[in-house]
Order: sequence, then C-alpha cells, then structure tokens
Amino acid sequence: MDEMKISSKFMRNMVAKLVKKTVKKKVGYEVDIQLNEFTATVTDGTAHVHLSVDAELNKDELTKILGKIGL
Repeated sequence: MDEMKISSKFMRNMVAKLVKKTVKKKVGYEVDIQLNEFTATVTDGTAHVHLSVDAELNKDELTKILGKIGL
C-alpha cells in the first residue's frame, strides 16, 4: 500500500494555484480554490483519492457551469 498526503500549507497552496490556472485555461472560469486536504492511497493497483476543497466564484459563473452540465 502506497500513500501520499499533502498537508503542508505551502504545498496545498501551490497545488491550488496550479488547479486554478488550469481551470481558467481549460474552461475560462475564474475560481478561487483552497485545497484543505489531499490524500491518495494505492492498494493492489487501485487508487483512492480524497480531496477537501473550497471554491469561490461569482453567481454568473456558477450558473454557466450548472447550465453546461444540465442542471
């Protein structure tokens, strides 16, 4: 069993910035992302990933995202 935890504030902020830039580039939405916890466990070739994330965006962008997924 392999396990990876990102728990330091510095690393969580770096990953959150990377995700924010990727979301902006891929879908064009400006989303403020805070990564609270990231844990990945691999057992017998199967990966289990746990994320605790807070995201903040304006109402119009949320409405567009929900519309794209059909809600």
